Amino acid sequence: MHLVMFDIDGTLVDSAGFETKLYVAALETVLNVEIDRDWNNYEHVSDGGVLAEVLRRARRSDESGELVKRVQRHFVGLIRDHLEGSPATVREIAGAKRLVERLLELRNVRVGVATGGWEPTAKLKLAHVGIDVGRVGFASGSDAHARTEIMQIAAQRAMRGAAYERVTYFGDGPWDRKASAALGYDFVAVGRAVPHPVSFGDLRETDAILAQLGVLGRAE
Repeated sequence: MHLVMFDIDGTLVDSAGFETKLYVAALETVLNVEIDRDWNNYEHVSDGGVLAEVLRRARRSDESGELVKRVQRHFVGLIRDHLEGSPATVREIAGAKRLVERLLELRNVRVGVATGGWEPTAKLKLAHVGIDVGRVGFASGSDAHARTEIMQIAAQRAMRGAAYERVTYFGDGPWDRKASAALGYDFVAVGRAVPHPVSFGDLRETDAILAQLGVLGRAE
Protein backbone atom coordinates (compact mmCIF):
# COMPACT_ATOMS: atom_id res chain seq x y z
CA MET A 1 0.00 0.00 0.00
CA HIS A 2 1.32 3.44 -0.94
CA LEU A 3 0.31 6.29 1.33
CA VAL A 4 0.40 9.71 -0.35
CA MET A 5 0.11 12.73 1.91
CA PHE A 6 -0.07 16.47 1.33
CA ASP A 7 0.58 19.68 3.18
CA ILE A 8 -2.08 22.35 2.54
CA ASP A 9 -0.68 25.89 2.36
CA GLY A 10 1.44 26.27 -0.76
CA THR A 11 0.88 22.62 -1.68
CA LEU A 12 -2.88 22.19 -2.17
CA VAL A 13 -4.04 25.77 -1.59
CA ASP A 14 -2.38 28.94 -2.86
CA SER A 15 -2.57 30.86 0.39
CA ALA A 16 0.87 32.43 0.68
CA GLY A 17 -0.51 35.89 -0.06
CA PHE A 18 -2.69 36.05 3.04
CA GLU A 19 -2.14 33.11 5.42
CA THR A 20 1.01 34.30 7.18
CA LYS A 21 -0.19 37.89 7.29
CA LEU A 22 -3.47 36.96 9.00
CA TYR A 23 -1.83 34.50 11.40
CA VAL A 24 0.69 37.10 12.53
CA ALA A 25 -2.10 39.68 12.81
CA ALA A 26 -4.09 37.35 15.07
CA LEU A 27 -1.13 36.73 17.38
CA GLU A 28 -0.03 40.35 17.55
CA THR A 29 -3.57 41.65 18.12
CA VAL A 30 -4.45 39.22 20.90
CA LEU A 31 -1.05 39.02 22.60
CA ASN A 32 0.13 42.58 21.92
CA VAL A 33 3.62 41.37 21.00
CA GLU A 34 5.73 41.61 17.85
CA ILE A 35 6.16 38.27 16.05
CA ASP A 36 9.31 36.93 14.42
CA ARG A 37 8.02 36.05 10.93
CA ASP A 38 10.93 33.78 9.96
CA TRP A 39 9.44 30.34 10.59
CA ASN A 40 12.89 28.77 10.33
CA ASN A 41 13.57 30.26 13.78
CA TYR A 42 10.89 28.12 15.44
CA GLU A 43 11.21 24.55 16.69
CA HIS A 44 7.77 23.47 15.48
CA VAL A 45 6.41 25.18 12.36
CA SER A 46 2.72 24.76 13.09
CA ASP A 47 0.06 27.19 14.24
CA GLY A 48 0.10 25.79 17.76
CA GLY A 49 3.85 25.25 17.85
CA VAL A 50 4.69 28.82 16.85
CA LEU A 51 2.14 30.22 19.29
CA ALA A 52 3.52 28.11 22.15
CA GLU A 53 7.04 29.35 21.45
CA VAL A 54 5.87 32.97 21.20
CA LEU A 55 4.24 32.61 24.60
CA ARG A 56 7.42 31.10 26.08
CA ARG A 57 9.60 33.86 24.65
CA ALA A 58 7.24 36.51 26.01
CA ARG A 59 7.07 34.70 29.38
CA ARG A 60 3.31 34.55 29.12
CA SER A 61 1.61 31.75 31.05
CA ASP A 62 -1.48 30.16 29.52
CA GLU A 63 -2.29 27.35 31.91
CA SER A 64 -6.02 27.55 31.19
CA GLY A 65 -5.48 27.69 27.42
CA GLU A 66 -7.56 30.85 27.19
CA LEU A 67 -4.95 32.80 25.21
CA VAL A 68 -4.69 29.98 22.66
CA LYS A 69 -8.47 29.91 22.33
CA ARG A 70 -8.62 33.67 21.83
CA VAL A 71 -5.93 33.60 19.14
CA GLN A 72 -7.64 30.70 17.39
CA ARG A 73 -11.03 32.43 17.39
CA HIS A 74 -9.54 35.64 16.05
CA PHE A 75 -7.57 33.82 13.36
CA VAL A 76 -10.57 31.77 12.22
CA GLY A 77 -12.57 34.98 11.94
CA LEU A 78 -9.87 36.64 9.86
CA ILE A 79 -9.64 33.67 7.51
CA ARG A 80 -13.42 33.43 7.13
CA ASP A 81 -13.70 37.15 6.42
CA HIS A 82 -10.94 36.90 3.81
CA LEU A 83 -12.57 33.93 2.06
CA GLU A 84 -15.91 35.71 1.98
CA GLY A 85 -14.56 39.12 1.03
CA SER A 86 -11.89 38.12 -1.48
CA PRO A 87 -12.83 34.63 -2.70
CA ALA A 88 -10.98 34.94 -6.00
CA THR A 89 -7.66 35.42 -4.19
CA VAL A 90 -7.85 31.94 -2.64
CA ARG A 91 -7.24 29.26 -5.25
CA GLU A 92 -6.13 25.68 -5.41
CA ILE A 93 -2.57 25.04 -6.43
CA ALA A 94 -3.07 24.23 -10.12
CA GLY A 95 -4.04 20.59 -10.52
CA ALA A 96 -4.43 19.85 -6.80
CA LYS A 97 -8.07 18.78 -6.76
CA ARG A 98 -7.70 16.59 -9.86
CA LEU A 99 -4.60 14.87 -8.47
CA VAL A 100 -6.26 14.10 -5.15
CA GLU A 101 -9.32 12.73 -6.92
CA ARG A 102 -7.17 10.55 -9.19
CA LEU A 103 -5.29 9.15 -6.22
CA LEU A 104 -8.53 8.35 -4.41
CA GLU A 105 -9.57 6.23 -7.40
CA LEU A 106 -6.48 4.04 -7.26
CA ARG A 107 -6.23 0.71 -5.54
CA ASN A 108 -3.34 0.14 -3.15
CA VAL A 109 -3.20 3.90 -2.53
CA ARG A 110 -4.36 5.83 0.52
CA VAL A 111 -4.47 9.61 0.72
CA GLY A 112 -3.75 11.83 3.70
CA VAL A 113 -3.50 15.53 4.52
CA ALA A 114 -1.13 16.64 7.27
CA THR A 115 -0.92 20.36 7.94
CA GLY A 116 0.59 22.50 10.65
CA GLY A 117 -2.44 24.78 10.46
CA TRP A 118 -5.27 24.51 12.95
CA GLU A 119 -8.18 22.30 11.89
CA PRO A 120 -10.91 24.98 11.50
CA THR A 121 -8.89 27.20 9.16
CA ALA A 122 -7.41 24.26 7.26
CA LYS A 123 -10.85 22.85 6.51
CA LEU A 124 -12.21 26.26 5.53
CA LYS A 125 -9.49 26.60 2.88
CA LEU A 126 -9.86 23.06 1.54
CA ALA A 127 -13.63 23.44 1.27
CA HIS A 128 -13.17 26.76 -0.52
CA VAL A 129 -11.18 25.08 -3.32
CA GLY A 130 -13.43 22.03 -3.46
CA ILE A 131 -11.23 19.36 -1.86
CA ASP A 132 -13.30 16.96 0.24
CA VAL A 133 -11.37 16.37 3.47
CA GLY A 134 -13.88 13.73 4.51
CA ARG A 135 -12.38 11.28 2.03
CA VAL A 136 -8.79 11.46 3.28
CA GLY A 137 -6.89 10.83 6.49
CA PHE A 138 -6.67 14.31 8.01
CA ALA A 139 -4.52 15.67 10.83
CA SER A 140 -3.60 19.23 11.73
CA GLY A 141 -1.90 21.54 14.17
CA SER A 142 -4.95 21.03 16.38
CA ASP A 143 -3.75 17.45 16.97
CA ALA A 144 -0.09 18.16 17.80
CA HIS A 145 2.61 20.82 17.60
CA ALA A 146 5.38 18.75 15.99
CA ARG A 147 4.99 18.29 12.25
CA THR A 148 6.33 14.73 12.44
CA GLU A 149 3.62 13.83 14.95
CA ILE A 150 0.93 15.48 12.83
CA MET A 151 2.10 13.44 9.82
CA GLN A 152 2.05 10.21 11.82
CA ILE A 153 -1.50 10.88 13.04
CA ALA A 154 -2.65 11.59 9.47
CA ALA A 155 -1.00 8.34 8.34
CA GLN A 156 -2.82 6.33 10.99
CA ARG A 157 -6.16 7.88 10.06
CA ALA A 158 -5.59 7.35 6.35
CA MET A 159 -4.55 3.71 6.68
CA ARG A 160 -7.41 2.73 9.02
CA GLY A 161 -5.48 -0.21 10.43
CA ALA A 162 -3.88 -1.32 7.17
CA ALA A 163 -0.12 -1.33 6.66
CA TYR A 164 1.74 0.80 4.16
CA GLU A 165 4.82 -0.15 2.19
CA ARG A 166 5.77 3.38 1.16
CA VAL A 167 4.87 6.93 2.13
CA THR A 168 5.30 10.02 -0.04
CA TYR A 169 4.72 13.50 1.33
CA PHE A 170 4.12 16.56 -0.86
CA GLY A 171 5.14 19.87 0.71
CA ASP A 172 6.49 23.31 -0.07
CA GLY A 173 8.58 24.22 2.98
CA PRO A 174 11.97 23.16 4.35
CA TRP A 175 10.19 21.94 7.51
CA ASP A 176 8.16 19.56 5.31
CA ARG A 177 11.34 18.11 3.83
CA LYS A 178 12.97 17.87 7.26
CA ALA A 179 9.98 16.08 8.81
CA SER A 180 9.74 13.67 5.87
CA ALA A 181 13.42 12.80 6.23
CA ALA A 182 13.01 12.24 9.97
CA LEU A 183 10.15 9.79 9.35
CA GLY A 184 11.77 8.05 6.40
CA TYR A 185 9.09 9.27 3.99
CA ASP A 186 9.80 10.10 0.36
CA PHE A 187 9.44 13.82 -0.27
CA VAL A 188 8.16 15.71 -3.31
CA ALA A 189 8.65 19.47 -3.35
CA VAL A 190 5.83 21.64 -4.72
CA GLY A 191 6.82 25.06 -6.01
CA ARG A 192 10.33 26.44 -6.14
CA ALA A 193 11.01 27.42 -2.53
CA VAL A 194 12.67 24.13 -1.56
CA PRO A 195 15.49 22.78 -3.75
CA HIS A 196 14.94 19.05 -4.07
CA PRO A 197 15.73 16.39 -6.68
CA VAL A 198 12.03 15.53 -7.03
CA SER A 199 9.92 18.64 -7.50
CA PHE A 200 7.00 20.03 -9.46
CA GLY A 201 6.13 23.69 -9.95
CA ASP A 202 2.48 22.85 -9.30
CA LEU A 203 0.29 19.74 -9.51
CA ARG A 204 -0.99 19.98 -13.08
CA GLU A 205 1.22 17.22 -14.50
CA THR A 206 -1.01 14.48 -13.11
CA ASP A 207 0.37 11.59 -15.16
CA ALA A 208 3.97 12.60 -14.53
CA ILE A 209 3.27 12.79 -10.79
CA LEU A 210 1.52 9.42 -10.78
CA ALA A 211 4.45 7.96 -12.70
CA GLN A 212 6.87 9.40 -10.14
CA LEU A 213 4.81 7.76 -7.42
CA GLY A 214 4.77 4.48 -9.34
CA VAL A 215 0.99 4.15 -9.17
CA LEU A 216 -0.03 4.51 -12.83
CA GLY A 217 -2.25 1.70 -14.03
CA ARG A 218 -3.60 0.83 -10.60
CA ALA A 219 -7.15 2.10 -11.07
CA GLU A 220 -9.89 -0.25 -9.89
